[in-house]
Amino acid sequence: MALATDALFAESQASGAVVAVVHGDQARAMGFGRINPGDAQPAGATTLVRLQSVSKLFAGELLADLVSRGKVKLSDPLALYAPTGWRAPAQKDPVPPITLINLATHTSGLPREGKVLAGQPAAVAIAARWAWLAQPQRLPPPGAGAVYSNVAFDLLGDALAKASNTSYGAALTAVVTAPLGMADTTSAPSAEQCRRMMAGDPNRKPFPCVDQSGEAASGGLYSTASDMALWLKAQLAPGAEQGRRSISQAVYVRRTQLASAIGLDHAGPADGIGLAWIEQDAGPGRPRLLEKTGGGDGFLTFVVIDPVHRAGVFVGFNNVSGHRLGAVAEAADALAVLLGTEPDAIAIPGVAPAASHAVSSPAAH
Repeated sequence: MALATDALFAESQASGAVVAVVHGDQARAMGFGRINPGDAQPAGATTLVRLQSVSKLFAGELLADLVSRGKVKLSDPLALYAPTGWRAPAQKDPVPPITLINLATHTSGLPREGKVLAGQPAAVAIAARWAWLAQPQRLPPPGAGAVYSNVAFDLLGDALAKASNTSYGAALTAVVTAPLGMADTTSAPSAEQCRRMMAGDPNRKPFPCVDQSGEAASGGLYSTASDMALWLKAQLAPGAEQGRRSISQAVYVRRTQLASAIGLDHAGPADGIGLAWIEQDAGPGRPRLLEKTGGGDGFLTFVVIDPVHRAGVFVGFNNVSGHRLGAVAEAADALAVLLGTEPDAIAIPGVAPAASHAVSSPAAH
């Protein structure tokens, strides 16, 4: 397994990376390279990185939890959770309402962005995107096609917060991160957590470690390899196909149902769309996989799971300008397949990998 994770880091061509690998009840969390190209401090299992759009999977899980407890329905119209006093724009011709499942599967008809500045306080960002949504716009009807949309997930996060009667961050903490002990997964990192953050791509504008609660549902979360190992173990736990995982890991839209699909094929052809998960069908020599990519602000991220064989890989690295996401995703997919077919491929937690540049620590169980 050490050779496979070494290869994963090599494919990134990055100065630093974090990796979490899970198979069954075993988990590894490790760092490669350095936190900052300018010094020798090694990256490790508790090095903070931006999850970027992998954050959407957490919104999908929160949605699944609320559905499983009867708090919301996937078919609920988004307008049901609008701010008090909000009014939908007048439409010349009647169109179906945008539903929560439309938002979570990128089939809402909304564009990629909603003309709302990133990095604003959460209250300001929420008001701005709902004001934008109230403006008359020419949008395709929900469900006709898929367009990858960040604003859709931000609006989904707003709806989930209202359904939970709290902020999105508080709801996510209560339902997902706190029960798993994911103390470093947050949209509002502390000063101590920011001191552990990996530098972004040195060839891109540096982005400070700041509160990103305004876009937490679409891409604002930070995390570590240790936390992502905990999350992957929960995704792949025995019986995970039941309960809320039966909702969060299901596929709701097939590619063949759509007139078009834009922005979904970053890690290979998307055969199906779930609650942020992208499905790649089983093929010769490989099982069905669920994947999600992320990128921006100096980081690229990727997560893949094989639910049947309880195998999963997460990687985050700081080389955006090198366009290495495809190669890294391919290597991560290969590692997930290896884990699923070779039960002894993953080292026992706590045993350091052979490569001298890797820093590893066991993920909590």
